[in-house]
Amino acid sequence: MENATTFGRKAAEYRTARPGYPDALYRWIAGAARARDLVWDVGTGSGQAALRLAADFAQVVATDIDADQIAQAPARAGIRYRVAPAHRSGLAGGCVDAVTVATALHWFDHARFWSEVGRVARAGAVFCSWTYHRVETDEDVRAALIDPLEGILDPYWSQANRLSWRGYDPGEMGMPFEVIAAPDFACELSWTPREIAGFVRSWSAHRKAVLDGHGARLGQIEAEGLAALGDGRRRLALPLHVLAARVA
Repeated sequence: MENATTFGRKAAEYRTARPGYPDALYRWIAGAARARDLVWDVGTGSGQAALRLAADFAQVVATDIDADQIAQAPARAGIRYRVAPAHRSGLAGGCVDAVTVATALHWFDHARFWSEVGRVARAGAVFCSWTYHRVETDEDVRAALIDPLEGILDPYWSQANRLSWRGYDPGEMGMPFEVIAAPDFACELSWTPREIAGFVRSWSAHRKAVLDGHGARLGQIEAEGLAALGDGRRRLALPLHVLAARVA
């Protein structure tokens, strides 16, 4: 799908600016798995989810189509990183106990990806993908920073991003497996305005807007917003949409 390798062009910034996901989510995935020998983390980026999954699974295979992103992933015992598209993992058939996708499912060729999931999963394996919607934060941060930046960035969001914001509806995603209910999860953060601005700069739409000539204006909005907000920590919440299933 479009923009699937956009993040590699800002791989180092992406690795440092993107928030982690709640520990409760990973505990739920581990609890839903019928065994914990091997998990396939798809669209791993710089390995953020893979690192945490390694605490609960004996082995993690973490794949991403973007070599620049994989190059940013920290080496860790029990994790094997591999450059590969989501629909061609290189894994043997029927070998994984869980498949995870952290904020990446909207970029995939879904029909081919579901086929690959069905091929590599053991009977009863758990599938879990998640994504977050737009930022929830304090009103002054939204007024001084988020809203003015989003006003420029909105036309540059891809249809894949907009699919993500709609919440991974099973029908829209063409999910062929038995959907299972998951609890509500959210990234709850305490960040400085400068960290929030760094998060915005990691968005694919930000890069596209800069390439289209809006870099100076975006930089001006950021500088003015940071000057107005100061250095104190602020609330930032990213509610997660979870799509989970049992692979027959």
